[in-house]
This record gives sequence, C-alpha cells and structure tokens, in this order.
Amino acid sequence: MSAPAPISMITKAINRTLRAPARFAAYRRWLRRARSRSLAIVMYHGVTSIPLPIAHWCQMAAVEFEEQMRFLAHEYVVLPLPEVLRRLRNRKPLPERVACITFDDGFRNVCTTAYPILQRHHLPATVFVVTSLIGTGSPAWPELIYLAVARTSQSSIDFDGRAWPLQTAEHRAIAFACFTARLKTVENSRREQQLTELLAGLGAPSHIEPDSPLATMDWTEIQALSDGGLVTFGSHTHTHPILSRCTEETQRDELRVSRELLLDRLGTADLFAYPNGTRADFAGATKRLLHQLGYICGVSSIPGLNTRTADVYELRRVNVGADMRWPQFEMAMAGI
Repeated sequence: MSAPAPISMITKAINRTLRAPARFAAYRRWLRRARSRSLAIVMYHGVTSIPLPIAHWCQMAAVEFEEQMRFLAHEYVVLPLPEVLRRLRNRKPLPERVACITFDDGFRNVCTTAYPILQRHHLPATVFVVTSLIGTGSPAWPELIYLAVARTSQSSIDFDGRAWPLQTAEHRAIAFACFTARLKTVENSRREQQLTELLAGLGAPSHIEPDSPLATMDWTEIQALSDGGLVTFGSHTHTHPILSRCTEETQRDELRVSRELLLDRLGTADLFAYPNGTRADFAGATKRLLHQLGYICGVSSIPGLNTRTADVYELRRVNVGADMRWPQFEMAMAGI
C-alpha cells in the first residue's frame, strides 16, 4: 500500500477541484437549478463601509455585500423569514430558488450601512438581537475581545498558558480568533472570569464609542427598521451564552426574557437564532424550550441548505464572512 499523500497536498487538490468548475457559468447555473427546490437562509453579521484595523470574519465590506445582494435579487426569490415559515407550517408551496437574509447580533452598521443596500434592492431581512445589549451600544463578548486586541498598546499578552505576540495586524487577528475560539469552549461562569482577566490585561476601555463599527443598535433604531416593513427582528437570547453550556433553567430564562422584551417593544417575537449555532451549541432540550415558549423556529450556523421538510428548530444557513470570495459564495448558495 502506498503512503498517504500529505494533508496539505490533499487539501490543495480538493480546492483545485472545487475552483475549476466554478469558473464556468453553465456549471454554476446547473448547480443552482439542481438545488432550486431548497431553501437558502443566508447568515451575515455586520457590514462595514470602512476597513477595520485587523481582519474580522463577521464584518463584511459594503462593496462585497452589495454585490451579493444584487446577485440574490436577480437570481433568487428573497422572502421574509416569517413568510417562509408560515408557508412551511401551512404546507403551502414555496417558489423555486427561494432565499432569506439574516443578520446576527444586532450591530448598528446593519441599520446604517446594510439597510440602505437592502432598500435599493428591495430585499427583506431578519435581524437577531441580544436583548440585554440593546441601548448599551456594547456588542457581545467576542467583539469586546476584538476591540481590545485591535486597540491595545501591549506587544504581547499571556493567555491560556502561552504568550501571544501582538506586534502586527496579523498577530492580532490570529490572537483574536484563538481567544474567542478558546473561550467558546469554556463553561459560562469560568468564561466570564477569563474574559475579565483578558480584557484587563489588554487595557480594554470601559465603554464603546457610539460611532464604533462594532456598536449595537438601540430601541429607537430597531423600532425605525421594524416600522419600515422591510426588516423583522428575532431573539439571539438575552445575554448571548452558549446554550448547551447552560442549565435548562438558565436556558429557559434566556429565551423567555428575550422574547418578552421583543414582544413588549415590537409586538412580535417568534424567531430565534442560536448563539454560535453549531450542533454542539444547542440540544434537544433547547429546541423543546423554544417550542414551549412560542418560538416558531431556531436557525443555526450549521452550513447548508434546507429541504421543504426540514426541522424548523434546526435550520441550516449559508454562513457568509469577510473572507468569502465570489466563487465561494455562489457555490455555498448552491449547497456546496
């Protein structure tokens, strides 16, 4: 038996295989037709009009976002997520090549930068907000790490048993990604302690500037978008914990408080997105609680498209980040 090829060679070969057919428009059209009866729920976070100091997967450049919106408006029937769920629940047919647009976390730049683009292309969207952050301007904890790493005057920091260099933008981007990935695996109480220590070590500011690219929306902005009729809102929990690392009682509180606040302010609160959203981040108990509390869906970050008979409490999404180039976006929309 011959020796296996190095992993790097295998990865390069797979990438070449995926890239080659993507160059041919006819092949891409065939892919879209083949998946035309699937539901694509596209996941974004933020859209920025100015470059950020270090790379951030969750913050897409406005130019690229508009290019993708133009594509969706031309190639797909983009419907509001509540409308799609209503049709699925009532066994009503969906159009071919149907898509929904979603944003997680409730960044203010969705209001200031993404919304005008959505308006130009007449595209509806759903924004999932962390209700405890509304009106504070502060983002969820991963973005606090991002801001602290981007702004720190430290040239290195000790974390998780090793020293992390911070001299260059690349160093800082790597550190940010590793810090957040590590803390997502830690129990919630321990994570809060480590987060506090990390932010203190980086010399993080005690407040977020209103014009920060990672600031979150307030109720006035949310109400204005809701009144405009193009944007609907859903829950992303009350404090953004990883739900699978919470007790069932804590999960219930996170889901209940968030829903009650949205109901009180907007009159509707049926939609939910799991924080982080991988299959390890929620459980059967979480899905059961969603149903009991009156939510009609749970969208995840599990990549892929949805069939017309998909579990509405475990909906997949097309996860779009700042590093996704155009051929990758088209392939992801086709379910590859």
